[in-house]
Amino acid sequence: MKPRIIAVAVLCAATSIAFAQSMVKPTGNAPQFPKAYKELAKQTKPPSNNWLLDANDDTERFRRLQVVMGGTDIPMWEIGYRYEELYVAIQKNNWEMGIYHWDKLRDRMNFSGMKRPARTQNIEGMFLESGVWQSMRDALKSKSPERMRSEFQTVREVCMACHVAENLGFLNDSSVFKRTESFKEHKKSD
Repeated sequence: MKPRIIAVAVLCAATSIAFAQSMVKPTGNAPQFPKAYKELAKQTKPPSNNWLLDANDDTERFRRLQVVMGGTDIPMWEIGYRYEELYVAIQKNNWEMGIYHWDKLRDRMNFSGMKRPARTQNIEGMFLESGVWQSMRDALKSKSPERMRSEFQTVREVCMACHVAENLGFLNDSSVFKRTESFKEHKKSD
């Protein structure tokens, strides 16, 4: 029993030391508001790590949250990640992972439309209500590698067409579209 207690104590001590070493040491610089956000200078409390709680009122707190949350750039970054994970799931025949990421991708598209309502028409018209989203999901559920690969290529083309429709065609030069332009030859199971 004693060796087990000693082992737990050593583990706790090692964890504490590792945690203490991972902490960032203060720079000694005085806190200040970024000059890019002039509204922050109206705050009565001095700048601190409580950047949201220190705001003068809830209106300012919500304004700050809206600035930090951004537009569609962050959800689209997440969409790009899940799009590529879907591609990997198809390559690995991991249909469950594909469905998981495909469903999450839909959520992110809806978040994008909420944040930037002018983009909703293309999000819904090209993906969510056009049959593209459901066709990809149906292909995932079918577990047919050929069907999934074909539907994925349709999704890829629609993504790129959406970028053009949103006047963001330059995004089609992103490396994610190069990496997902084709699949390795699929061997049929015997």
